[in-house]
Amino acid sequence: MKWGIMVMKSKTSFINTGILRNDFKSFGWIGAAYLLALLLSIPLKILMMSSQTENANINDLYMYLRIFLFDQNSPLQLMLLILVPVLTGLLLFRYMQTSPAADMAHSLPIKRETLYNTHITAGIIFLFVPLIITALVSWAVIAGLGIETVTGLHILTWLGISLLFNLLFFMTSVATGMFTGMSVVQGVLSYILLLLPTGLLELLLHNMKMYTHGFAYSYYSHNINLSPLLRLTDISSYALQAAEITAYLLVCIALYVAGRFFYQRRQLEAAGNAITFDLLSPIFKYGVTFCSMLMLGSYFYGTQNESMGWTYIAYFLGSLLAYFLCEILLNKSLHVFSFKILKGYGAYSLIIIMLLAGLHIDFVGYEKRQPALADVESVYMDNSFYSLYEKNRPRVTYPENNDPYFENRLDRPMPVYTEADNLANIYSLHQKIIANKAAEKGSLFSDNRKLQYEKVCLAYNLKNGQRVYREYSITTPMYAKTLKPIYEATEYKALHNEILRIDPAKINLISINVPDTTKNVKLVTPEQIKQAIDALQKDTLNQTYEEMTSNRPGWANIEMLVNDKHSYENHGDNMQAYNLSWNKSYANFEQWLKKNGLYNQARIIPGEDIVYAIVERNAANTGKDMAKSRVKVIPTLQLLIQDLEKEPGILKITDQDQLELCLRNYTSVEQPTYNMFFVLKNGNILWGGFSEDDAPDFVKEHFAEQKAE
Repeated sequence: MKWGIMVMKSKTSFINTGILRNDFKSFGWIGAAYLLALLLSIPLKILMMSSQTENANINDLYMYLRIFLFDQNSPLQLMLLILVPVLTGLLLFRYMQTSPAADMAHSLPIKRETLYNTHITAGIIFLFVPLIITALVSWAVIAGLGIETVTGLHILTWLGISLLFNLLFFMTSVATGMFTGMSVVQGVLSYILLLLPTGLLELLLHNMKMYTHGFAYSYYSHNINLSPLLRLTDISSYALQAAEITAYLLVCIALYVAGRFFYQRRQLEAAGNAITFDLLSPIFKYGVTFCSMLMLGSYFYGTQNESMGWTYIAYFLGSLLAYFLCEILLNKSLHVFSFKILKGYGAYSLIIIMLLAGLHIDFVGYEKRQPALADVESVYMDNSFYSLYEKNRPRVTYPENNDPYFENRLDRPMPVYTEADNLANIYSLHQKIIANKAAEKGSLFSDNRKLQYEKVCLAYNLKNGQRVYREYSITTPMYAKTLKPIYEATEYKALHNEILRIDPAKINLISINVPDTTKNVKLVTPEQIKQAIDALQKDTLNQTYEEMTSNRPGWANIEMLVNDKHSYENHGDNMQAYNLSWNKSYANFEQWLKKNGLYNQARIIPGEDIVYAIVERNAANTGKDMAKSRVKVIPTLQLLIQDLEKEPGILKITDQDQLELCLRNYTSVEQPTYNMFFVLKNGNILWGGFSEDDAPDFVKEHFAEQKAE
């Protein structure tokens, strides 16, 4: 590094102007390059978008606003904000990582504190000035083009957040540079530290889930967002809060103080060492070993069917590899296999074994703990904690980015149960889940488990204001009798079926669309709409648990155009669409269609729409879907049908009553006992199957005769 000739009258000033000028001379290109890249990624992008007036998406003025919301559609901008501050800290203190440069710098009659402050000041200038200039130029371009959707407040918010994260990333890089004498390690450790708060907690929570039955991993993991690096990437969706800004500023101050403290005490000969302070070496070594162990354990647990045997192997391999790699790095030698080092790994292993044993024993009784039913005011129960951890998050909204599906999910009532019978039924379900822990583990990855399981997420709201969270993955058939009264309760159906909350007066049109055909029925008169909604609501309230969990495809898709903001799709003119399926158990709706002469137009009819059907039995003892195996080598279903018709023993159905029976009972379940194909007159093919229990008698009799022959 070239220091030049400097005149220094004060050894106690906060910064040294000579050193500052030298930093500008040596590293001023950082600021210039940063400015150029920012101008290319923001003002120039705005100009380029404005020139593409023929592109409807670009011509949408709200696309400009996305640029200032750190949207992931602006990858160059995000990359600059993440990379440049760390690189700046690395380059400004690069002299600390080589002995000659460090000796020269510290031989000058300048206090170390002054040197440190001067380089910090230079880095802040290199980062802040380009951001400020970019904000001013962007404001001028926006004003010149007359883009009203982007205001000065938007640009000022973008500038403030950019300045904050640049400062945070820069100070992290600087502070990390004091702990290591290698530039590569400094860069890597900087990003590790930025990811560490969230990453470490995520690993700990995931490993807690592996050992603790009922641990509410998904709830806790979604409520930890302590990594500024990850936080930057979702600011476009969730606004930065005042508490977060305050915390990040305090962290910047803490990093500055820590960096200055260690800079003043760092030995010059530490340049080139992976860790510059002996006190930090064991923290680095065992920290990396522990994190690597958790990470590889989580990976093996997830990829090896949650096998604890493979998880323990991963713990051993991950910790062993990381431990000796750290020793090689710290000692800068491959000769690290000594008794002393092996003893250190042995001590670490012993501590981990004791911790794992403690987790298995469950000293605190977490897994069996339930609050007393008398203390429960209400219970949240769903297949996820989505509503709980998203409902109150400060989500960024702007017209172009409205997500009706997201809003619709949030506008649904929270699945919180208050009726005494439901509380008792949910409590009983929880008791059974706790009692069946061993049985659940035994069936965890059986074929039935893969196909028939669901998540149960519970949050008990106690009368004293506390909450108790639990999360389970259960084999559904094992709990059918316990789930049945919960699902069939009116409170459950009201919470989970929007059809029960729709006001018929707000519906302008109901469209019934039959899949794989051109059949369509439209209901437009208020009386028809009201009667249809009444029938659908009765059918929904009358559904049994078995009907609600059936895999039978519906007759048709029902789309309702609603004059309301809550919807899944936007049809313009404030018209929104809500969709549901006409289930085959909906007897009232079926009768209403027949009464109004609309039945045959609203579903597939044997003889009218179906030419014939073909049934084949899957090969015995293979456990795989033979039809899907054929599709891999036969490009279309039409060719598959031709191939099937040539096979002996295939059942071909033309009788209309038998076709109707098959239509009403076939399911979309995977790996059926019998594969079912309906050949339509329009050339399309419906595809499904039967289990042994669901198959019509004539189908089972046919294949029983074939087997006997």
